[in-house]
Amino acid sequence: MDKRFTALRVIGTVFKILAWIALILGLIGAVGALFAGLSAQNQQQLLGVDLGGPLAGIAAFLVVLIIAIVSFMLYYAVGESIYLALSIEENTRRTAYFLQQQYAPKQAAYAPTVSVPGYGG
Repeated sequence: MDKRFTALRVIGTVFKILAWIALILGLIGAVGALFAGLSAQNQQQLLGVDLGGPLAGIAAFLVVLIIAIVSFMLYYAVGESIYLALSIEENTRRTAYFLQQQYAPKQAAYAPTVSVPGYGG
């Protein structure tokens, strides 16, 4: 069976790989932000708000973690939606081929040898 749209399959796979890379780098960044916040000794103040310390480290950890998870889900969803569109196209083509094979002998003016590239023809 011939696979069509190779470029779309590659793009879908690239998006799935980017999703995992974004998740791994996001987790590393979140843990790094947590350690940086917990190990900070000098707390700088801007408008009365502490910019360092344990609370800022935990907040940065949560923000970076949420961003990493959301970006993972978005990249992975794009990759899966490309594969979904490809599956719909393949199934539609296959169904049309089988329907032509089923109804072709019943029609007198229709040529009995119908071939669709990639499906045994």
